[in-house]
Amino acid sequence: MNYFFGILVGFVWGGLVALLNGFVTKRCVEKNTSAAMTTANTVKIASYILAFAVVFLLRNFLPFSYEAVIIGTVLAISMLQIVISYRIAGSK
Repeated sequence: MNYFFGILVGFVWGGLVALLNGFVTKRCVEKNTSAAMTTANTVKIASYILAFAVVFLLRNFLPFSYEAVIIGTVLAISMLQIVISYRIAGSK
């Protein structure tokens, strides 16, 4: 049960990060400039680093396995980023 809650919390945390990245990416794609796409990619990489750093730094305070939280975060970011990218591409 400890791992289940850890993955669930990680999935929620990763989902928030993926939604933030999707919002920024959509706004930058609408501008359709090279600088906007560079900004989108920079924000995406920085938010991934920040998301994993937060989990790592809070590892001693989490009441469940932080490895499970990292796994949940990776799963959510990976799956939602694919879904969001297809929705952005389909809206054009």
